[in-house]
This record gives sequence, C-alpha cells and structure tokens, in this order.
Amino acid sequence: MKMARLWLDVPFAEKDEAKAQGARWDPAARRWFAPRPGMPGLQRWETLPDIPALLPGEDRTFGSGLFVDLVPRSCWFTNVRSCVVPRDWERLRRMITTRARQRCEACGQGEDRTARRWLEAHERWEYDEESGVQHLRRLVCLCTDCHTVTHFGLAEVNGRRDAALAHLRTVTGMPVSAAERHVRAAFALWRERSAREWTLDLSMLTEAGVTVVAPPSASERERTARQAVRQERAAEGPATTRPTPTPPTVPEAPRATEVSEEELAGALDTVFARPAPAGGPQWIAVPRWQWFCHMCDTHVRPPDIAVASVTGTPSGDHRIVCRPCEWAHLVDEFDLAAPVHRAVLAAAAEALDTPGSAATWDPHARRFRTVTGRLTDGRPGRDGPR
Repeated sequence: MKMARLWLDVPFAEKDEAKAQGARWDPAARRWFAPRPGMPGLQRWETLPDIPALLPGEDRTFGSGLFVDLVPRSCWFTNVRSCVVPRDWERLRRMITTRARQRCEACGQGEDRTARRWLEAHERWEYDEESGVQHLRRLVCLCTDCHTVTHFGLAEVNGRRDAALAHLRTVTGMPVSAAERHVRAAFALWRERSAREWTLDLSMLTEAGVTVVAPPSASERERTARQAVRQERAAEGPATTRPTPTPPTVPEAPRATEVSEEELAGALDTVFARPAPAGGPQWIAVPRWQWFCHMCDTHVRPPDIAVASVTGTPSGDHRIVCRPCEWAHLVDEFDLAAPVHRAVLAAAAEALDTPGSAATWDPHARRFRTVTGRLTDGRPGRDGPR
C-alpha cells in the first residue's frame, strides 16, 4: 500500500532552507513534502488544515473578468499577503490556484515557465465610502499578464504600459479608444480613493482560521513600494552604467532645497522612464492654447506642462505634439514624496523657459535636453498646429 504524502506548507522564500533540511518537491502536486516521518528539521513546515475553497462571506461573482483595479496609494502594501504570516499565505495561494484548476480566472491561460507566465493570487476589494472601510470580498487567480493589467500603474512605472493595454484589449475585446477610456476612469477613481485613509476589513480570512497581523506603517509601505519597483526593474536586466558628471548638472529647485541633487535626478529618471504616448522618449512642453483636461475636468492654460512627443520634419525642424495637462497627472501617479514632487515640477518648468520648446530628461548625462519647434495639438480630432 502506497503511503500518503507527508505534505508541508513551505513559503516560497523558505524553499531553499526546506530543501536543505531534506524536503522534496512534487511537480505534479506543486507542493513540498517530507520523504519520511519524524524529520525534526521539517517540523516547522508541517501542514495545517486546508483552507475551505469558499471563504466565509466570499462573493465569487464580485469583480469578475479583467479590468484595471488600482489600489489607493493610502492602501499600498496593506494587502492580504502583507497581513498574514507566510505559511498562511502559502495555504491561501494553494487554495486559490487549486480551485481555479491551475488556470487564470480572467483569460483562461495556465502557467508557462518559458513565457515567464505564472499564476498569482489577487484580491478584490469593496470600498465603503461612508465608513472608510476597505472590505475584502474575493480572492482570484490571475496569470502574470492579467495581474499586470490589474496593477496598471506599476506596469506604467516599469515601461510595460503598451503590453498591458494590448493584453487588456485581447482579453476583453475593447477597441483602443474604449481601453484608454477605461484606464483613465480607473486612474480617476484611484486619485479619488487615494485622497483618504482606509481601514482594512479581513474578517473573511479570520473567520476561515487565518491569523491576521497588523499591516505595515505608512512609511514602511512607501519604502516597500519603492523597493518593489527597483526589484522589478532589476529583473529586466542589468542597468546601463551612467557616468557621474562633475559638477552635477541637475537643475536646482529653489522651492525644495531639502531635496538633494541625487534624489532629484533619481526621481526624474523614474518619471521620464515611461515612453511617450506615441512611443519613443517622453518629452514635455507648454502648449500656447487653453484646453479642457479630460483627466481632471478643469480648464487649463499655460504655463501648465503637457506630455509630448518630438519628431523631425523633412525641413529639419522639430514637430512637438502635445497631449495637454497630462504631465502633472503623470507625476502624481509615481507617489513621490512631497518635496521631491515639488522639485520635479520646478526642474521641468525651469527647463521649459524658452517659448516653443520641448524638453526631455537625459538619464546618462543627467540633465535636460531641449529643442524648439512647431507645437501641435495631439488630442484626438485636433491634430494640427495651434
């Protein structure tokens, strides 16, 4: 008679340690086990009771399908994973992927190591505006591609916006215009929710026997967020070596003297890493006309800065295509500390002191590069000089 597996609950971060203590991996079950009973080095990972496939109060229809689901900045890293111990997270992750039959619940894809596509757990939240409570309503299994769409802000920071938007369209069938409207609406809702603090309600987990710990402090969440972005970028490949100029050429920001030149340069590196709407490097410019911003529903006029693209013309001039007002919104999305945020805006304004100019940040020389040219309104239906 074949002996039943002695399963273990081994968090991913502890797999090497468990393996060194004698644990073995079952690729079919995708789980670690003890090869024989009574191994003292593996006692800490002895299995706990399985979590029920339907959590108490869970609504499996809540938040179905694929959509941009941005977590308010005031809630960053107050998620389920940061509020349960690693062993309980492993039990939750296993339950989520098992009940989804190892398939993404949004697009139906399975895991593919060659394509670097994994199955990941994601939370669906309900926000009670009156009480200020963020209720956990559902846990869902998403593949890496769908999870990237869901966290669209992080995709933009990491230069994956185009891929995320393409995947959103593929799964939902949205045309480009509808997908862009969906993203804008998601960010508008995100800004509204980010303006307040939320209390986390994880009773769905505690009633299932999962131990919940206090979430990290706001300052710790900010550090964790920045560290996660750095790790994501490091995973993309080795960074380009950047020479350090002497003396530094970063523009000074008189209104934010508490920000060092290195901090300002790092923030500009981050903000300008996102490609321009039409592809290529991101530029900024000050349009000469008043406009109505579709993102903040306000009338805007110079000297507010717009995101821009710069192209050459047969005559050798530059064509500067503006998408008004989006520069301030783009900077907001990076959740910079207030002094750094002010310094970035001040440095950009200083770089655009010449009428009809556009500027981009050169991360190698660590200074702004500017050109002058013909300003064009790049909003849909308004393509042309103004």
